[in-house]
Amino acid sequence: MIATMYKRRMKAAFALSSIVMLIGISVFFIDRPDSLQNWLNLSSIGIVGLFLFFTGVSNQIKYNKVKDIQIHESKASLLELDHLVLKKDLGFFPRLLLFEKSGHFVGTIKPIRIPFIFYPMSLLLRDSLIMALPITYGVFSNKGNVLFTFKRKGMKKSIVTVKNVHGRKLGEYVQEDWKSLVNIKGELSDADDKLILPVNVKAFSGDFTLTDSEGRQWARFYNGYFPHEYTNIFRDVYNDIVELSDNLSKHHKMLLIAMIGFLFLQRNQ
Repeated sequence: MIATMYKRRMKAAFALSSIVMLIGISVFFIDRPDSLQNWLNLSSIGIVGLFLFFTGVSNQIKYNKVKDIQIHESKASLLELDHLVLKKDLGFFPRLLLFEKSGHFVGTIKPIRIPFIFYPMSLLLRDSLIMALPITYGVFSNKGNVLFTFKRKGMKKSIVTVKNVHGRKLGEYVQEDWKSLVNIKGELSDADDKLILPVNVKAFSGDFTLTDSEGRQWARFYNGYFPHEYTNIFRDVYNDIVELSDNLSKHHKMLLIAMIGFLFLQRNQ
């Protein structure tokens, strides 16, 4: 799955680079630049094309380094893990690939039941704005089975409702979107609207340490930290790993993963 991810990135970057370069060549022959400003405009198109090309080369190198490494699907349940590696995947809408730090694939978080009208918006909006759309996201096992779902609604605040596969509400994550530029604050509640976890995330780095009222740590993330011994598998400069408590109930683990998934889907990269 990791090799496939790099291969998709490589193909997408090369395809976009070709399109941008063709646009630049077409502009050159149709309306040749006759001033410094026009040359600068044309050069900017070329720079974008070259950037995309070298992005493709970078991902090709990463793909070649991991394509022969045998990495099997995880035998562990997503809800049993004490950590998650989250990787943004390509798509019209934000989606996440979930791994163990050993590289074993454990599942995905991706949209389901997308209204057709939202597809044109996906070409114009950044991930943080796309996540404001009322789209249902599913958390899938590595076998492709839906484990639970979540969906955002609200204007001034994000109200993310988490449901099980039968459509029964498990709880909600409510996030204050506009009150602070320094910290992202929210609350995770159960199906009876009882607060079970306050959430405080540093807006710029995304760092968080989530602790409940009894002092138990539920999750921790430090942006930029990743065990060095696993960088031979995960070749990106930045790899996101979240530590999870293994002393949570299945119900609370679902709510926690849904909340973390929402936070990482919102991030612009």
